[in-house]
Amino acid sequence: MFEISNLIGNTSYYTAYTNVGIVRTGDGVVLVDACDHIRMAKGLSRQLEEMGLPVKTVIDTHCHVDHICGNRFFREKYGCRLLCTAGEQMFIAEPDLEPKFYYSGIDTDKSKNPFFMVEPSQAEVITPENTPEGFEIIPLPGHSFDMVGVRTPDNVVCLADAVLSRRTWDEYKLPFYHNINASLKTFDAVSAMQAEWFLPSHDKPVREIAELAQYNKKCMLERKELIFSLCPERSFEEIFIHLMEKLELEIRNEKYPMYAIMLRNFLQSLVEDDVIFGRLENNRFVYHVK
Repeated sequence: MFEISNLIGNTSYYTAYTNVGIVRTGDGVVLVDACDHIRMAKGLSRQLEEMGLPVKTVIDTHCHVDHICGNRFFREKYGCRLLCTAGEQMFIAEPDLEPKFYYSGIDTDKSKNPFFMVEPSQAEVITPENTPEGFEIIPLPGHSFDMVGVRTPDNVVCLADAVLSRRTWDEYKLPFYHNINASLKTFDAVSAMQAEWFLPSHDKPVREIAELAQYNKKCMLERKELIFSLCPERSFEEIFIHLMEKLELEIRNEKYPMYAIMLRNFLQSLVEDDVIFGRLENNRFVYHVK
């Protein structure tokens, strides 16, 4: 744990709570993501210094704080370039927007957690012209606004949070996804990918990814079908209570906003599927099956 491990050729990864891709180039390294805590970023920097490898570029796969905590540290220490997609750029520059988005304006202790208090950083929008030579940027919509994966010159695909570990699904039941239907398509796209290695952000590297991607799809569809079954003639609050009971999730102050936004995301996916609709009835917004 918390060490650099080689995968193949010039591609390694930093084993941490959020895995970081590391690719040696002619004059240093390209990092895929920037650690989940400043302590981890400093630990990675020390190991790179021992190897004589300065950080030249950081590619942020998306704006979630467990992927960008080291941005400012690496930028100030090495003067490196920070790159991200256009849809993630504002949230990286203004990271306090992330908890505001997640918690929908609800003031909770969780929204004030130091975990969310990452230093702002200014990343450039990644383009074909400024993408490091030999790298491929892969759109992976669903988990975040404009998330991408990165294929390294050694044919290693860093998958960000496109797929999550079995443990994450089994333990947390409703892990965060911004767009449910886009994520389902991404699971299939990941299943079809070929590479020497795949590096998910929160699981161990694997040679084959299809089985894990399809497990993610299975879990997502199970949640979606469950929520659909709870919809007929119920308000959001009623669906929410039944969902928590079915999944055996404890409703706590700091957990409520995240569970609530996930339920809204699933309901939106069912509206997009044209299988449910909602309408105001006696001052209650009630969902119905078509």
